[in-house]
Amino acid sequence: MHIEIQYLPCLEYVSLLIQSNHVEFEVMENFPKQTFRNRTYLLGANGMECLTVPTLHVSGQKALTKDIRIDYFQDWQRRHMGAIRAGYGKAPFFEYFEPYISDIFAKKNKFLVDLNIDFIQLIMKILNVEFTFTFTDQFCSTNYLSYWNQINAKQDWQLRTNFKSIPYRQCFGDSFVPNLSILDLLMNHGKESRNILS
Repeated sequence: MHIEIQYLPCLEYVSLLIQSNHVEFEVMENFPKQTFRNRTYLLGANGMECLTVPTLHVSGQKALTKDIRIDYFQDWQRRHMGAIRAGYGKAPFFEYFEPYISDIFAKKNKFLVDLNIDFIQLIMKILNVEFTFTFTDQFCSTNYLSYWNQINAKQDWQLRTNFKSIPYRQCFGDSFVPNLSILDLLMNHGKESRNILS
């Protein structure tokens, strides 16, 4: 399967990953702004919250995804970890997964691709899914089934046919919020998450 690398990806994205033995991540694209490559949605006391990893850009120049650096002049890791604690601190599996998440933030990966891969590998380990991955060496040079750029932050996920949402226990609210970050499902259901995704 061929797809871009997303940050703490949504359930739709992870449901595609767990169906594939091998994933080819697209890193030779021109990095598009305002996408799931550096943003995710969690559920908090005030509803859905968007978290964005700030990136460094050279003004007026295009950069490949593989070359996108994270902006550590902003204190975004503390904000993201604070949102995760506030949203999931009382969730059944928070204490199991929080140390691993904190460790990834503490690494201060220089590149966005490395941060995203660290989280995807952690997610697949928790879900007990064996998968291998490679990076593209030229843009869209794949022989695999491609989902590149299909899971789009600017488009309602219900317009796509990749994923059917099944309600599960969440920490906040009376009505279920579908297709959030995989963290929402993992914090509430742990290893059982794989069955819900399947």
